[in-house]
Order: sequence, then C-alpha cells, then structure tokens
Amino acid sequence: MIKFLLTFGVGLYTGIYVSQNYEIPRVDEPSRIVEKLKDLIEEHRKNLDEMAKEVTNVRKKR
Repeated sequence: MIKFLLTFGVGLYTGIYVSQNYEIPRVDEPSRIVEKLKDLIEEHRKNLDEMAKEVTNVRKKR
C-alpha cells in the first residue's frame, strides 16, 4: 500500500511539475480520440487491402 501511494504521489508531482513548466497540449475529448482511432484503423485496412492485392498480382505473374 505504501509503495502504491509513493508511486502515485511521485506521478502526481511529476505531472503537476511538467504541466506548470512546459507547454503540453491538452488531450482531446474521448469522442474525438475515438474518431481518430476509427480513421487510423480504416486507413490501415485500406493499406492492407492494397498490399494484399499487390501480393496476389505478383504471385499470378509467376
């Protein structure tokens, strides 16, 4: 329990120190983060589909 409290306290202090002394951008709202993740997943799927088509075409040419 003491280890947890010590770790939590150090993390809290570090976060406060960093936020006061450095320009840290604010974290987006959860809904916006979810939208970004969906976009990244969709882009990744498209890239995988394109790569699969290229591999299939290369195999057909052999």
